Amino acid sequence: MKSMTGYGKSAYIDEKYEIQIELKSVNSKNFDLKIYNCKELFFLENEIKDAIYDHIKRGKIDIRLSFRDKQIPEIEIDENRLKSYFNVLTKIKDTLNIQEEIKLDTIIAQPDVVVIQKSDYDTDDFRNLFLGCLNKAIKNHQLLAKKEGNALQIFFENSIQIIENSLEKIKNSIPAHKEKMRENLSAAVKQILNSDYTPDIEKRILVETALYIERCDITEELIRQESHLENIKNYLQKEIAEKGKAMNFIFQEMQREANTISAKYNTSITFIDVLKMKEEIEKCKEQIQNVE
Repeated sequence: MKSMTGYGKSAYIDEKYEIQIELKSVNSKNFDLKIYNCKELFFLENEIKDAIYDHIKRGKIDIRLSFRDKQIPEIEIDENRLKSYFNVLTKIKDTLNIQEEIKLDTIIAQPDVVVIQKSDYDTDDFRNLFLGCLNKAIKNHQLLAKKEGNALQIFFENSIQIIENSLEKIKNSIPAHKEKMRENLSAAVKQILNSDYTPDIEKRILVETALYIERCDITEELIRQESHLENIKNYLQKEIAEKGKAMNFIFQEMQREANTISAKYNTSITFIDVLKMKEEIEKCKEQIQNVE
């Protein structure tokens, strides 16, 4: 199990380049990647996205890239432009009868006279160097995401155990609850009728009790809840993508069943167990939002 919350960073530094990569993520319904890039590395954005998606399928992810080329740049002079600008400035000076000398910085400040040769980073060597640094940041991110995921795994396993224990207590209380309902209804009718209580009336009481108990029966809800619990336990053991989405749906179904059980089977004996079950499901629904 992996958490959608994670953080990782890496750096590469040699005599030519300095690369800093920072990757962090929080929970989100979908894959939402934002790349804070520098213009020199724009050509790598598709490869960055693919590399991250190979490891992270869901989450709001921010990646910040810092890059510095430490190599001494190659500088060239465009002699034709230099001469042309000088000739034009000289002509202007003579035409306007300006005595001031033409300064060198005025000439070289003109566009494209001094040309700085840009480095070509779109090479296999640089790409491999950069992607190696990126994969290290992703690896560090995944280590933290899995560590938090392990903590979530333990939380869910403990919660499932609490829910199962509560469900078992509710299930075991049903026979005694049904008998208690029959006794209470029979006693109430006897008190009202007094001497008019007959065997025929007792039969009618049994029929009405059976109908009432049927309306309050939670057998189907218990079976479905047990099935949901088995599915959750199976998912906890699987290593699959977007596990959180599937488990979130199951917890929603479990919450519906728990609400129905609470409404149909509200007794003082099982009140605490029903409450525990509903509370744990609510906690699980909240925590599953952090699972990838």
